[in-house]
Amino acid sequence: MKLLRLYIHNCGVFQHTLIDFTRDNKYQNMLCLAGVNGSGKTTVMELIFNIFNFMNPNFSLKNIFFDRLKPNILTRTDFAQLDISVDGKILSLVLGDASEIQADVQHHEHQGFIIENEIKTMISFFENNFVKTPEGEEDSAVRIGFGEVDRRFSERHIEKKNTDIFDSLLSNIDKSLYDENAVQNENGSLPFIYFFNAHDREILDIRYAFIPRDKPVYRIAHRYSPKKDDLKKKLIYYSFAYQNKFESFKDWVNKYVLIGKQIDKIDKVNFQVVIKTADGREHGLELLSSGEESLLIIAAQLYLRASESAIFLIDEVDQSLHPEFQGKVIKLLFQLQRDKGCQIIVSSHSEIIWDAFNERGLLDLTEMVMQK
Repeated sequence: MKLLRLYIHNCGVFQHTLIDFTRDNKYQNMLCLAGVNGSGKTTVMELIFNIFNFMNPNFSLKNIFFDRLKPNILTRTDFAQLDISVDGKILSLVLGDASEIQADVQHHEHQGFIIENEIKTMISFFENNFVKTPEGEEDSAVRIGFGEVDRRFSERHIEKKNTDIFDSLLSNIDKSLYDENAVQNENGSLPFIYFFNAHDREILDIRYAFIPRDKPVYRIAHRYSPKKDDLKKKLIYYSFAYQNKFESFKDWVNKYVLIGKQIDKIDKVNFQVVIKTADGREHGLELLSSGEESLLIIAAQLYLRASESAIFLIDEVDQSLHPEFQGKVIKLLFQLQRDKGCQIIVSSHSEIIWDAFNERGLLDLTEMVMQK
């Protein structure tokens, strides 16, 4: 499963824009969104992440990320269409009116559509009545309960065209969402998208009194969270439950990721990950620098989760990274893509990152916006 194209009508700086992730009509596994601040890099990633959820047959309000700082991206978009390659066919996930659909003339018999035209109104209603209201100013005589709103959301009209060609995929997704044994790992065939935003790549100082459980239950769209995806928890759990896998990961990190220090061991009495520096000093995982944290988080999640069915979005991949670490992270991403077969899309302001992609995988959003 690979991203092919994203059509955007009236969303932020994009008026009528086609963002093509292909080259010579073939998908690309490594892509970089370049551009000045305000050129729409984060907008593109937020749209991809949210629209990807349309494949979830049980998509509900609980699957939507709400931000009190700004309205949900879907409510700020007139129309968007995300084309995805699935076993030689095209699955188009559409936000907005079906009359705006961009059909692929070469694959019209092998293209299916899932069209969400009511979802924007329902998300806006939920934001207006639940998310954006001042705390403590609830009018119980006017507002209805979350359960009722969620029920209405689940009963919204969803238009589908030619999706029978994807029955096996959609059925597998539906079944796996309720299967506790369906996990996201390197051997998985289940499609999913994983989004690292620019400002939450950090390791929290969380203390554990017993072995934390960290089973990666299947979700079709996952946004990295420092608390829910605590790397310390994951490594402690793996050291107890999957010791060989943990040792393999530790050796890989120490060889390719960290500079001048290494993951030494798990302190099984105090449930801590011990980092050892070149001069023999020891400290906890949470005392790594912000750049080291960002690099280690990205590397760990891809190493432990990536598969050919996975798509990773990394916003501002160079965030908090020294030029030496920028070169290291991009080298790691190319290596992991080759090893795992996943698709990786990053955004960056850094010429070091841009140069690594040359012209093949570099999409200049500034140029696209200026042309419009």
